[in-house]
Amino acid sequence: MKFSERLKKARKDKGYTQEQLAKIIGVSKQAYRLYEQDRGTPREKVLDTLCEILDVDSHYLFNTEILPFYQELSEPLQVEAVEFTKNKLKEQNEEQKIISLNNSLIPYEVEEEQALSAGYGEGYTQEYGKEVVYWNQQVKHDRAIIIRGNSMEPDYHYGQIALIRYQNCVDVPGGIYAIDDIERGLAYIKSVYMEDEIIRLVSLNDEEDFEGNRLFPDILLPRNENTRIIGKVVDAFTPIEKDFL
Repeated sequence: MKFSERLKKARKDKGYTQEQLAKIIGVSKQAYRLYEQDRGTPREKVLDTLCEILDVDSHYLFNTEILPFYQELSEPLQVEAVEFTKNKLKEQNEEQKIISLNNSLIPYEVEEEQALSAGYGEGYTQEYGKEVVYWNQQVKHDRAIIIRGNSMEPDYHYGQIALIRYQNCVDVPGGIYAIDDIERGLAYIKSVYMEDEIIRLVSLNDEEDFEGNRLFPDILLPRNENTRIIGKVVDAFTPIEKDFL
């Protein structure tokens, strides 16, 4: 709590108005109002009188061990002292924000090397290592996979974490799903359409090369036992770095 806030509370506890207290301690109402607006501090003698009238210890209102030294400084040095204190307070507040953020971060176990692909396809097996990353939201999921490639931009970016819920069917045409091409040992994150005899995997990135060809053309997979729908992508996020203080 700031000096201005403590002073205001102590005044109200005693039942004084600003005008009444200003008159008692011998300052103008305008000068006293600045104290409670955190725009000024009283001289040492005025501070002592305030403490006596409000029946509070001087340390409650203001650190009187520092105040005499501050008042002995020249005006330029007082400005430097105030700026130094403000910077220290800012550092403290930033540290507290980091602590608060760290306490609210949710850990996610992410598959490291055998990530599903958001490009032309990537090897996929059940043998994988894991690493832990953090996000500030908790989403129910079954697998967390690193996205490789940029074929799903602008919605999904390289290095993001895709959260997948197991599901063996496509319930929303054009929805984003993880698909396993078992025969070729490849896996994808794509917009998926079920057609008569094929499964069409469509990239969101519609960029073209200098000849007008799509950089990421549709991928057609057979609708048979060699194509497996792993699940629906329910969310994706960029990990938040956790600071260990």
